[in-house]
Order: sequence, then C-alpha cells, then structure tokens
Amino acid sequence: MTEYPYGLELWRNSESCNVYNMSTMHSHSSHEVYFLITGQRRYFIGHTIYDVAPGNLVFIPKTQLHRTTTPGEKGYDRYVINFYDEDYCQFIELLSRPVFIELMNRGCLQLPSDMVHQVYRDLEQIEQELREPSVYSKAIVSHLFQDVLLIALRYGSKKMCYQGENTETIQGVARYISEHYASWITLDEAAHMAHMEKTYFSKQFKKLTGFGFLEYLTQTRLCEAERLLRETRISMGAIAELCGFSSSNYFGDVFYRWKNIAPTQYRKLHRGEQ
Repeated sequence: MTEYPYGLELWRNSESCNVYNMSTMHSHSSHEVYFLITGQRRYFIGHTIYDVAPGNLVFIPKTQLHRTTTPGEKGYDRYVINFYDEDYCQFIELLSRPVFIELMNRGCLQLPSDMVHQVYRDLEQIEQELREPSVYSKAIVSHLFQDVLLIALRYGSKKMCYQGENTETIQGVARYISEHYASWITLDEAAHMAHMEKTYFSKQFKKLTGFGFLEYLTQTRLCEAERLLRETRISMGAIAELCGFSSSNYFGDVFYRWKNIAPTQYRKLHRGEQ
C-alpha cells in the first residue's frame, strides 16, 4: 500500500517569469518520469548531464541522485510523475523486470513527434482524472500511464549526453565518485584526476552539474546511507564505514545537517518501527 491512491502522483509545473533551479541534489524512494512541454532544462542524473528539450521524457529510478537547472532560457512547462514498483508490479512482470529496470535507467529519451503528442494527451487525461476522480479513475490512470511507458520503450531513442567543454571529464569524475564513494576522496585528488587546477576544477564542476564537488560527494554517500537504513539492520558504524564517513558520530552529524532527521529516526520512520 503506497501513499498514492491512484497508483501515482502527477503535477504540472509552469515557470514563466523566474528561473527555477533545484536548491540541492536529491533522490526519491519512488521512481520519477519527467516530460518537458516547453522551455529548456538541464538535468544531472547520477553522473550524466542532459540538455532536455520539449517532448523529451526523462526517467529517474528510485534513489538515483538528480538535479535540474535552467541552462539559459527562462520559462518552462513540464509534467512530473512519481510512482512505486508495487503499484505496477503486474505490468512490470509482463514487461519483465530487467526490461523495466533498463527503461528506468535510460536517462533522457527523444520521441517521434506523433508519439510526443500522444504522451502529452495521456498525461493531460491523467491530470484530469486525478483532478476529477470517478469510480473508473484508478483503472484509467493505470492504463494511460502504462501507455506512456510502452511508448517510451517502443519509440524512445536515448538522447546523447550534453557535449559542452570539459563535460566528459567532469562526468568521468562524477562517475568515479558514484562508484568509489566509500573511499577517501579529496578535492585535490578529484582535480588531479581531471588534470585541472583545483580552483578551475571546482568552477567547472559547479558550472556543469549545478552544485559543488563536496555537495555531490556528500549527497552520493548519504543516498547510499538512506538505502542501507531502509533496507538493512546493520549498525550505524557499519553504515558510516560503507558510505565513506570517518565515524558513526560524524555520519550522524552530517546526516542530520543535510536531512534534518537523525539516522536512527529515519530508519524507524521508513521501516515502520515504533
């Protein structure tokens, strides 16, 4: 039983006057699907940067770190959907779980123009059903969302990552961090890896990803810590070590500062413990 009575949460967000940038990188316990209607966005997902254009679909698997920013043009219109595996388990099994996982890890997809219009119509209808629910709404919403996923699978082509100056190098460092977060990684080491002077590397990392080197490293570690707190019963000391924190006390301090909740309380909350 999830928090979404119709199997998903959908909202449409328009920003016409101000540039909106996520205040921090974050992740969800649910999957996310993002459809850009108008405007331009830059998405950093895990360790890959995409320039998202109107009609693109973005897939973000649960617990994946991501952040969106405005690369230049002001104003955009989008749909965002969040959903959980358990609400679509039968559909996922029909697809096969490996196919579903592959879809959720595709990043940004381009669609043929007629399929863009079909996805937009599906999402508009989902929005209407959620706004004016009836006894049939849950079935209709499920059908329409499955149609969006099938369109993405059948007609979506994976979009190339952003190809700006130093992008490949910065993405390479981000990828290294995402795979070696348990190790001791310093700014000096990251800059050396990128063959850049430290100050220049920091500016390039911030420019291309939208956040600082330390923020990305810390959030990557915290994301894995959240997963371990939800899914295991291992000790705080073990979690600290596995996630690259120097001690359990330091881990607790950092977790509380970033998440505004103690890790022990987070575990109780997400495991349904009293």
